[in-house]
Amino acid sequence: MSEPSATVEEAREEVISALERAAEIYGLNRSYGRLYGILYFEDEPVSLDELVERSGYAKSTVSTVMRKMERLHFAHRRSLPGEGKKAFFEAERDFWYIVQRLMEQEGMREIEIMQRALSSAIEDLEAADGQVADRDLERVRSLKATYDRWETLVSLLTSRRLEKVTDLVNRLRTSGDESA
Repeated sequence: MSEPSATVEEAREEVISALERAAEIYGLNRSYGRLYGILYFEDEPVSLDELVERSGYAKSTVSTVMRKMERLHFAHRRSLPGEGKKAFFEAERDFWYIVQRLMEQEGMREIEIMQRALSSAIEDLEAADGQVADRDLERVRSLKATYDRWETLVSLLTSRRLEKVTDLVNRLRTSGDESA
């Protein structure tokens, strides 16, 4: 394959710079966005050493970032025949897949933690007397109802293709317009 033109390189750099800024929005270092962007435009897996060279980051930084990006499903580690134990990485380009895995991993973990704590608090508050206990019970039940709905939504979103979800949202939006 031929080398990309200056125009293509500029367009890629514009996207990579935006990915760096997007990483910061989510509390990550800009290096996450840059490394993901480098991988995103590659057709073949890229070695850790090549990521170090192309990004200008220290090998320890690249290694740490790539480990975290694997855990977040943004990148996949690959081994290539004849390369021994050398690590290669490729980007996950299906953002819906990434979002679904994050919701399953992190969202459901939060929901499970909160559901256990809220159920326990409800039991305790139902056994308690007084206005403060009654007020807190109402608040905790309200929060539990929110987490119940959130669990339903996360389950729906993680089990459907993006096209199905957007179709559903569009139908809801249309039905909402008709009732307005």
